[in-house]
Amino acid sequence: MIDELPAAVGSALLDLALQQDASAWLQVGKDGILNDMGGKLEHFGLKGLVPGEAAAEQLLFLNGMLPLGDGPLTLAAVELGPDRHADIHLLPEAKRDWVVLIDRSNSLYWRAQAQQKANELNLLRRRLLRLESAPTQPATTTPGMMAAPILCNALDMTVLERQADGSFQLVGAPPAGFEALCPEAWRMGKDLHPQRTFPFLENFLAEAEEVWNKAAQPRRSGPWVETDARGGEHALEATAVLWSGRRLLIIELLGERYEEHRGFLQMGRENALLRNYLEEQVHLRTADIRAREEEIALRLVWAAESRDDGETGAHIRRIGLYSEVLASAIGWDRPSVDDIRIAATMHDIGKIGIPDVVLRKPAPLTTEEFAIMKTHPVIGGRILAGSKSPMLQMAKDIALSHHEKWDGSGYPYGLEGEAIPMASRIVALADVFDALVHERVYKPSMSPGAALEIMTLNRGQQFDPNLFDEFVRQRRRFELIAQERSVMLFEGFRGNP
Repeated sequence: MIDELPAAVGSALLDLALQQDASAWLQVGKDGILNDMGGKLEHFGLKGLVPGEAAAEQLLFLNGMLPLGDGPLTLAAVELGPDRHADIHLLPEAKRDWVVLIDRSNSLYWRAQAQQKANELNLLRRRLLRLESAPTQPATTTPGMMAAPILCNALDMTVLERQADGSFQLVGAPPAGFEALCPEAWRMGKDLHPQRTFPFLENFLAEAEEVWNKAAQPRRSGPWVETDARGGEHALEATAVLWSGRRLLIIELLGERYEEHRGFLQMGRENALLRNYLEEQVHLRTADIRAREEEIALRLVWAAESRDDGETGAHIRRIGLYSEVLASAIGWDRPSVDDIRIAATMHDIGKIGIPDVVLRKPAPLTTEEFAIMKTHPVIGGRILAGSKSPMLQMAKDIALSHHEKWDGSGYPYGLEGEAIPMASRIVALADVFDALVHERVYKPSMSPGAALEIMTLNRGQQFDPNLFDEFVRQRRRFELIAQERSVMLFEGFRGNP
C-alpha cells in the first residue's frame, strides 16, 4: 500500500511503520470525510469505520484536529481502549490529511527519550572499553565485566548473561528496586529465566537472539510495567547487547523518569488540544459575521437572478456548497473556504445586464443571442471590481472567468490552464454538475451518473484534470447537496418571495 501513497507521505509512513509492527493508516479529506484506510485496523478497535462518512464522528480523538495546517502533528500515547495506547501521527498534504496510528501499548516513549537512553548506553560502553584496556585487569576475568555491575547499579540497571542452554546468569548484584519485583530471581550463581518472571520478555528475546547471533546493533524492548507483591507498579525496559562476545540482557528500572515522561506526554496532548480548541473558537466567533455576509449576498444575488427562469435560489445556494466541498478537499484554509462558499453564489451576477428576450428565452439561443449572453462574465466582473474585501475580489474573479476552459477554448478571454483562477475552475465544475442534474426550462434533469459520464469526456479540455479527479472523489457529497441539503438551507432564510 505504501507504494500507492504520495512520495512524501509514503516515506514518512514507512519510517513510522518500521518502528512497530502494529500500525494502521487513515486518509481523510480536507472536508473531514474518511476516504480510505488500511493496516491493522482491528488491532486498534477500528474495524467498523465507514468510508464516506465524517472521520471525527467515528473517531472522537480527531475532533477539532482536522483539517491540518502546514505542519505535521503528533498525539502521543492516546488511549483508544483498555490497555491500548497509540501514537497518532497527523501528516498534512494539499488535498488530504493522513492519520497514522502506531501501537504504543508497551512502548510509551518519545524519540528524544529513546535517544537519551541510547546516550546512557553509549556512555556505559565507553566506560567499559576504558576498563578493558586497564593493565591491572585480572587475566581470568573478561575485560570490564568487574566494573559493569557497579556502573549498571548506578544507572538502575541489572545485567544478565545468556548461557548456552538458554538460561541467564546474573552479573553482579542488581539495584535494590529489582528485589521488590522478584526477590528469588536475583541470586548470584543461579540459572535464571527472566521471561518466566516477566512474560513481556518472551517476545523480545526473539529479537535479542538476532542481536546476539548476527552481532547487530543493540536493540531496545520499549518500556513495560510490572506489579510487585504489594501492588506497586514498576516501569522497566530491556536492551540486548553483544559485548566482547558475551550475550548480555540489560534490564533498566526506569523509575521517576517514566512518570515524568508520562506527564510530558499528557502535557503534549493537552497543548495540541488547546491549540485546536482556540482555533475552533476563533472560527465560531467569526461564524455569525460570515452568516450575515452570506445571507446579504444570497438575497441580493437571488433578487438579481430571479429574472432568469433557468436559475433558482436553491441553485445559487448549491453552487456555494459544492464549491465549499471542493475547496476544502484540495486543502484550502478555512477562511478561504468560507469566502468561496459566498463568492461562488455571485458567479452569474452579470446576467442582470442581459436583456430578457435573451435571458428568458425557453429555446436554444441563436449565434447572435449567444454572443450577447457571453458578455455576462465581463458585466459581472465590472460590478464586483474595486473592492478591498478578499471575498468580493474572489467573487470578481469567479464572475469574470468561470466560463473559461482548461484548453483555452472558453470565454470571455480564452484563458488556459493555470492562468484561470482556481476559484473559477472550482465553480465551473460545480455549475456544470448542477445544471446537468436539475431541470431547466430548456432541458430535463439527468441522473448524477449520466452527468458524470458527460463531464468525464471534458476532463482536461473544459475542466482542470486534477481538480476533476477530486470532484469525482467527492461525488457522493455533491449528490447529497444536489438532492436536499442546499434546498433546506436556502428555504431557511428565503421565505416566500
